[in-house]
Amino acid sequence: MLDCDYPPPVTAGDTVAVVAPSHAPPDGFDEGLRRLRSFGVRTKRFDTATRDTTWLRNRPEARAQDVMDAFRDDETDAVVAAMGGNRAVQLLDHLDADAVARNPKRFFGSSDNTHLHLFLNSAGLVSFYGGQLFPDLAADPAVDPYTRANVERALGETPFGRVRPAPRWSDEYYDFDDREPRTWFPADGWEWHGPDERVRAPVVGGCLSMLRTHLLAGAPYFDPDSLDDCALAVETSGESPGASEVERFFVALGERGVLDDLAAVLVGKPETPGGAREDREEFRRRQRKAIAGTVADYADDLPVVFDLDFGHAAPVLPLPMGAEAVIDGRERTIRFP
Repeated sequence: MLDCDYPPPVTAGDTVAVVAPSHAPPDGFDEGLRRLRSFGVRTKRFDTATRDTTWLRNRPEARAQDVMDAFRDDETDAVVAAMGGNRAVQLLDHLDADAVARNPKRFFGSSDNTHLHLFLNSAGLVSFYGGQLFPDLAADPAVDPYTRANVERALGETPFGRVRPAPRWSDEYYDFDDREPRTWFPADGWEWHGPDERVRAPVVGGCLSMLRTHLLAGAPYFDPDSLDDCALAVETSGESPGASEVERFFVALGERGVLDDLAAVLVGKPETPGGAREDREEFRRRQRKAIAGTVADYADDLPVVFDLDFGHAAPVLPLPMGAEAVIDGRERTIRFP
């Protein structure tokens, strides 16, 4: 089982490193920096955060070195990813777990940064899935209030405390050219499946596509046979994989015996292919049905909570990965004590 500690909190005047572990943001980088500084911190832009994706793609050692430099740098107090991408798995052979453990810092990122979360958690650090520059901080005419409040908590609070559902959601792409507000929909809260019981477990996981990539690459930090009594957090990418693809992932976990060993499953609200609200809701319903049905086939006593606000939809809850959570099916609450 994971045994992770929260890195030191970030306070006013501290410096946050910005790195690009995978790709460079297509838009909004400077706006993201300004909004990050609005939390009362200074920013330090590392080399990869000055490069474009073409340069970054074929330089995994340079990207890994930048990440390690940010953790080793005595002037920086936290590390924020510029965005996700497809290439972070290439960093894993070039990272130093001992150096990270000696220089613990809060890390923020999602999507492809799943690989870094798994690495950091294995090194004993709690990290935050969400709160990266693009799109979490850069999108929209202003940072969504729910995102802002939770990023602020993730920067400065230990432990993270109770989490609550967002009052609204959107999965539309924000257009940085016309800067028109996205369409937002009222949120219905979380959906709970399985037994109404209370479990206490460390949270591990990330983006489903990246967890699968991690397994296919034979990377060592997501071992399905070492997830006993963990809460698996999963969300789907902006490519919006269909219910059948998501079902296959959970069937594979079931065949490995993983679902029967987990303490809980937490599922992030998915980004849909768009369309009318009814079409988006149907996409989400089908995903929930696929996951809930597969879990019930293999572990009918496993609690599953759907539509948490982490992942590719907005707004964003920076989920504390590696931290212990209390998931209470009777009270319908989740907190990080």
